[in-house]
Amino acid sequence: MSYQDPNLQKPAASEEHPVFSEAPVFQPPVKLKHSGPGIASFIMSLVSLIGYIILAIMVINLLAHFSQYQTLNPEVALQQTGTVLLPFIFLGSLLLNCSGLVVGIIGIALKNRKKTFAITGLIINALIIAGFIALLAIGLSVPNSTADIYPSSVQSL
Repeated sequence: MSYQDPNLQKPAASEEHPVFSEAPVFQPPVKLKHSGPGIASFIMSLVSLIGYIILAIMVINLLAHFSQYQTLNPEVALQQTGTVLLPFIFLGSLLLNCSGLVVGIIGIALKNRKKTFAITGLIINALIIAGFIALLAIGLSVPNSTADIYPSSVQSL
């Protein structure tokens, strides 16, 4: 038998036999949750899109009234259903787009979250704002005189 000094410490298990060392434990991939601000940005983009669709329907209704009577009487236009709400729907939808853009950027910046809704909301909001800017640029490039197009309607106002 061999004599061992009791004061000597036994080597750790991994030092004795490297084959029996502790292997790293396999951990399943963590399921990421959806980004809350990303979902909010996506919902804001959908609500504003619905607002723009309602706005377009109301404007088409107003233009149909104008084309039917060939005049745009302000009193009659205000009596149309919801005509007074047009600027509020427009500004509310535009405000939703701008805030949805900011919230979408926040949703993309969050770590350990799915970014699908954040990217989708950001793209939809950015496209709507870019479309608004394009329509504004087109509207500003059109000649200012409507008297050449509808001389009778300008004189009646």
